Amino acid sequence: MGFWNFFKTKKKDNQDPDDNFISEESSLDLIFAKNFTESGGRFIFLDQQNSSKDIFDKIVEENQWEIENVCSLDSDISKNLNIKSIRKIDDNKVKALVTGCEFLLSNSGRILICNKQIKNNKIESLPSVLIILASMDQFVSDLSEGMTKLKHKYKTKFPSNITTIVVKNKLNEDNFLTYGNSAKDIYLILSDD
Repeated sequence: MGFWNFFKTKKKDNQDPDDNFISEESSLDLIFAKNFTESGGRFIFLDQQNSSKDIFDKIVEENQWEIENVCSLDSDISKNLNIKSIRKIDDNKVKALVTGCEFLLSNSGRILICNKQIKNNKIESLPSVLIILASMDQFVSDLSEGMTKLKHKYKTKFPSNITTIVVKNKLNEDNFLTYGNSAKDIYLILSDD
């Protein structure tokens, strides 16, 4: 047995099966769900009984928001959920923003967005709660793959204001290293289509 093989074998022998319940062969959606929820995100998968409107209504009720305090920068989302459509976030009354996304980054549990979702608003100016609408075809392994797909998606006019949204981790909230962080409380509503 070679020197390096000894360490590889030793690691496999000592590995606890529960340490890595999601293997390398796991699908991107499972890896994303694990990373996203471990960070504090709320992951909701739509089934045949619920629509995104049903889930949205439950989120609003759970948080005891007035419907006029929840808005979207996307007019289609506003129509579908029957909420206010705005152009710029400059109102402190906005409790939550509903938006789409470009891609879901499995390796980090982050969400890739651009000006198509948040216009020219900075992450810091968005409300503390985001409700993200996504579908199963938006999973990518990492940021590099997301940027490559973004380049192919917008061949003629590459988007601006490209960034990732980080889930606000309640466990690290009191840590001074997270001060000024633009992390958000995120609800992710994932549909099959």
